[in-house]
Amino acid sequence: MAWGYRILRAAARLVLAEQMRLEIVGIERLPKTGPLLLVSNHLGLTDQFVIAARLKHEVRILTKAELFEWPVLGGLARWADAVPIRRGEADRVALRTIRDALRGGAWVLVFPEGTYAQGDEPLGMLPVKTGAAWLAWQSGAPIAPVAITGTESVWSPGRGWRIWHRPQVRVVFGEPYTPVWQESTTLKESLRAAADEMATRIAALLPDAYRGVYSAQSLGLATKSTGSASILPGSTPQV
Repeated sequence: MAWGYRILRAAARLVLAEQMRLEIVGIERLPKTGPLLLVSNHLGLTDQFVIAARLKHEVRILTKAELFEWPVLGGLARWADAVPIRRGEADRVALRTIRDALRGGAWVLVFPEGTYAQGDEPLGMLPVKTGAAWLAWQSGAPIAPVAITGTESVWSPGRGWRIWHRPQVRVVFGEPYTPVWQESTTLKESLRAAADEMATRIAALLPDAYRGVYSAQSLGLATKSTGSASILPGSTPQV
């Protein structure tokens, strides 16, 4: 683990302790070695810090490109070796950078929804994109679903946050799994199915109020492997 990352992680732990009451569940389910693709629902600005702060592994994080232009957070993102990504596009450079990191044994955190609800918008999950599924297909890394609750009110005055408040935040790490890729479907269909499986596994770890568009689907927890894809070089999904 790089020293810059160690320092940032220690600082994040101190800040988080002052800003929230953090509960971590299921961290023992994560592997000790090898690559890992962490996929989580997305609620607010602090999500990546809350998920990564207690992990012993260094975590590469896909971060919206706009953040790198911010005076302080942009510098911190560079120091943490975060990967900028242009949301809503087929950002091949970012995806290939993360794919190569996974192939090299890294841990990577992705928010498949790509964004989060703000202000008075409903908290539930938004439809996921297929970028994380593409990373899993390309790298062969196992996937660990992550469910986070409570961060929507941290640093968000629109949701009632005040500097003296310490909201309850909970992170649940699910059991890692590996999709089974069949050859009877197109790559586009298979990536869509794998992305939906990620979403339902995340949703199954969440209270119903946070499941959003995956509420009905998560009632039948996706324990079956998704179908797989024929290999179509050059296909790049959105993130």
